[in-house]
Amino acid sequence: MMDKERIAKRLTDIERYSGVLGSIVPSSYDAYKKSGITTKAAVERYLQLISDLELEVLALAYRGLDLGIAGGEDSLTSKFSGLLSKGAIEDFKARRALRNMLVHAYFDMHYDKEVYEQASNRSGILKFIKEINKIVGGAP
Repeated sequence: MMDKERIAKRLTDIERYSGVLGSIVPSSYDAYKKSGITTKAAVERYLQLISDLELEVLALAYRGLDLGIAGGEDSLTSKFSGLLSKGAIEDFKARRALRNMLVHAYFDMHYDKEVYEQASNRSGILKFIKEINKIVGGAP
């Protein structure tokens, strides 16, 4: 049975976090590079939260749809290949990859540009919400 209520709550949280992210991300990449650690940390944290919630939504939808056995994240996303658009899946994977870099603190990597690009263009997040709502039949 699909837990539409939990999915709807998580999607609402994703949408809210995306809005907050839009209000704190600087208007240009140069401004982002020059911004202080507090702004960068907040932007990174909201991207992490969104990515983690998206993964939780996929897991909840997967259980509710009874899509068979899945292993890791790649296997889970492959189960949605006929349900979510290729773009939504690729955007999700990009957010997960960035999240993993941020969480595991790969300091030798320069990911400011990727962080800024994902934070300033949140259309993939909104697409994810829209497509999941379509799969689960909207709000409970």
